Amino acid sequence: MPSSEAPTSPNTAGQYKPPSPIMTTTEDNDNDQNWLPPPAADEGAVVDRSFVQDDVRESAKGAGVGIGGVEAIKDDLDDEDGGGGEGGKKKCCSALRFGGVPEAQGYAQLTVARGGIIMSNIFLSTALIALASDAAGCERGESCDETIYGFKPSSLITNIALVSGLISAFCLPVIGAIVDYTPRRRAVGVFSATFITVVQGVQIWLNETTWFPMAILQAVNGFMYMVQVMAVYAYLPDLGRSVGEKKMCWFSALFTMCQFGAQMTYLIINVALSVGLGWVGQDVKIAMASQAICVVWLLFTFVPGWRKLPAVPALRPRPPGKSLMRIGFTQVWHTVVGINRHYGSSLRWYFLAVAFAEAGANAFTVVSVTFMLEVLLMNGTEVAVIFLITLASSIPGAKLGQFVAKKTNPITSWKLNLITFTAITIAGTFVLTGPDRKAVCYVFGALWGVMLGWFYPLENLVFTLSVPRGQESELSGFYTYCRSIITWLPPLIFTVMNESGLHMKWGLLSLVAFLLVGLFFLQIMAGWDDVLEAAKVNKMTKAFEEEEAKGAAEASKPLPEMGSGAKGDDFSA
Repeated sequence: MPSSEAPTSPNTAGQYKPPSPIMTTTEDNDNDQNWLPPPAADEGAVVDRSFVQDDVRESAKGAGVGIGGVEAIKDDLDDEDGGGGEGGKKKCCSALRFGGVPEAQGYAQLTVARGGIIMSNIFLSTALIALASDAAGCERGESCDETIYGFKPSSLITNIALVSGLISAFCLPVIGAIVDYTPRRRAVGVFSATFITVVQGVQIWLNETTWFPMAILQAVNGFMYMVQVMAVYAYLPDLGRSVGEKKMCWFSALFTMCQFGAQMTYLIINVALSVGLGWVGQDVKIAMASQAICVVWLLFTFVPGWRKLPAVPALRPRPPGKSLMRIGFTQVWHTVVGINRHYGSSLRWYFLAVAFAEAGANAFTVVSVTFMLEVLLMNGTEVAVIFLITLASSIPGAKLGQFVAKKTNPITSWKLNLITFTAITIAGTFVLTGPDRKAVCYVFGALWGVMLGWFYPLENLVFTLSVPRGQESELSGFYTYCRSIITWLPPLIFTVMNESGLHMKWGLLSLVAFLLVGLFFLQIMAGWDDVLEAAKVNKMTKAFEEEEAKGAAEASKPLPEMGSGAKGDDFSA
């Protein structure tokens, strides 16, 4: 079922993943969210550290708003809060202009782009399974043990997710090093956007002879989607510093609405097209049309989006003599050690919970497509309608999560979400047993939508409020990595079960284990007040600076007589 922006790869199925790290508006913050930490006293002073460059400042002025500081934006907000009628329309339009901040506009456009990519994979997945089944000689609606390229056709989508997940786990640290240690963050984003668009265009020619190469391209595209997400996410911390905490809360809500609206719009367009042209049940035709629509969609969103995001200098100087691969994995290791040493009762358990719960939730959106096609015998249009219902249901789900978090705290709300998510999934596996239960799936689609709409904003919110000030950039990349590091494992388990001849309900049920492990780590995490208290002090940066100073002092000492490479070897160690 669909689940934000996360960054999780769109390997196969659609996901509604809110890009927002904060799921509330400024009105909520001013009222009863007493679990939010107080804003920093020097909030306005951090604007000078923004990534905003002179050329971007000029383009912002051309749009009617300068980026000289937070106060100007607050004044703009005050003007917009005037009232209803024409003023209300003006407020809505002004909100979608993001106060004239080009970086926020660009981020929103890229969010819309990703919404189209995610939803296009629903139609592509159904077509790939249909073509693989035909190639293996399987009859629609009958149990089939035939294989193609060594696997059952019903394992194709989870295999794509498996390959994408493994590539991401091994390569994302290197991409993170390029983003942080070189001035090529924007180039990485533009390249991945171009690659994705080209592949979407190539997949228009999906047919019975090209389906397997298209499946391989889809696995690579899943990884490139994660590259795109990592490059875009790197802009968020500086955007937040440049506009201020309250303004960023509002932007975050708008980013979520943009992606949600994009996913809904894309699904409605494609479902209407398939019904209007009489293509219901012709999954390959629908997928080809969907890919063509997606290419146009991406051209109108990727291009202006990346034009508004600036090139930025390297966040950190590159250590001499070290490759980006070594830097990437070393940085991940140092982050793990630092979190374990300084935030063992909070961030350590949080990131472990994210790794497992995210793997289960992400795989759920992948496995559900195969389950609906093979067990419930739905066609591509019916699957798309289920996803449309799930997306719509995620709205009350997000509000429910927000309500529970207000009454308790974000960690407790997330725990209750995982418990309820688990119970609904267990019930679904034993109720949705065949085509005669197809109508009931629409009900479960709504229930799962509520759970996913509750899940992702809470995950992002806990991260945002538990990160030590000054560590946002580094830990944002680590957060993205944790969300993808074991996403390959649930599809692998599902594939093994499916290839062993077990009913798919057991493969769907296996995802519950990942949700429960995530719940376990949240249970042993420190209390919410302790988490907020720990986030007030940036112990990791202080310790790192002390180690660097100590290393510099050691390097300045005269060395004893030794071989020509000794000094360099000592520095590397």
